[in-house]
Amino acid sequence: MTGFVLLRVRAHRLLLAAALLAVLLTTSVLSALTAFSGSIGDAALRHTLQGRDAAAAALVVTAQVPASDRVAANEAAAEAARDSFDGLPVTVRKLERSGSYALPRALQPPAARAGDPDLTHFATLDRSRVRLVTGSWPAAPDPSDPVQVAFPEEAATELGLKAGTRLTLLDRLGDKPLTIHVTGVYRPADLTDPYWKLDTLGGQGVQTVTFTTYGPLLTDPALFDSGRLQAGDLSWLAAADFRDVTTGRIDALRAAAERGPKSLAAQPVFADGVTARTTLPSVLDRTERALLVSRSTLLIVAVQLVLLAGYALLLVARLLSTERTGESELLRARGGSRRRIAWLATVEALLLALPAALCAPLLAGPLTRLLVEHGGLAD
Repeated sequence: MTGFVLLRVRAHRLLLAAALLAVLLTTSVLSALTAFSGSIGDAALRHTLQGRDAAAAALVVTAQVPASDRVAANEAAAEAARDSFDGLPVTVRKLERSGSYALPRALQPPAARAGDPDLTHFATLDRSRVRLVTGSWPAAPDPSDPVQVAFPEEAATELGLKAGTRLTLLDRLGDKPLTIHVTGVYRPADLTDPYWKLDTLGGQGVQTVTFTTYGPLLTDPALFDSGRLQAGDLSWLAAADFRDVTTGRIDALRAAAERGPKSLAAQPVFADGVTARTTLPSVLDRTERALLVSRSTLLIVAVQLVLLAGYALLLVARLLSTERTGESELLRARGGSRRRIAWLATVEALLLALPAALCAPLLAGPLTRLLVEHGGLAD
């Protein structure tokens, strides 16, 4: 029977070759579109979470913690960060901030000196996130010497300060004077870095709301352990490593990002209050909607392709039926049953379908790479 089927195929090889080509191309392109949709969705999600929405996807925790509880607070914040990002690798950065201090009135314009004083505060900035413009970094404090600080460039320019300047600040709660020595001027290395969400001024150096605030004044971390500064807030920024995230993990990530920050309030170390904020759920919602739109577009293309292939196969089937009308009648006249003739047609169909089923997955990879190697998708 196999020889007879091959003879039938050979007799109409052009039509069957056209049908084989149509089936092979259709299945290969459909496989490529499926692989492309999955891979481009994962790539888009990672690009969003690590690119323009990296800051929005980060977790920021702020609390007032006594010095004796700082170690426990660090551990609690790190644990909450891991829970909030569903166990992904997490990097946690910390920023300690003092209370507010009033700058000398002499730094204000004469017309403004009758109003509210300008304010500033100290902070333990990560020096890998800033660049020294002039002067030197502050050194560890000596109880008998003025506190060494570095001013942000924008604030130093507006106030006319430079390295070597000495100022006397006033504690806003107790009016206790504190002398500072400006050793240098710094600027943020990258204002788009999510790290600057820890700074109430956003790394800008100056902010005017009710008061004008300059800062933060970068100082040595040891100063916060000396007791010379008014107590302030302790903040943590947690950023996850999203390099291995796939779209299949969106729901779990969203649930974790909503659940993790709420668990902080139950920690004994944060009994005096804690705030935790992240917009990761909103980022995931927007990304999921965008992926749905892109997949819908690919689905439309796939349906159109299937319809075109179906039309082509119907045309080939019609031509084959016309060519084989006499042949089928001769087989019936020689004792061939309808079932036998249908079986011969099924074997011919398998000769078309099996090569397509075997070759389509092998061709999907090269086709997918061809799609993403050109244009904006290459990035």
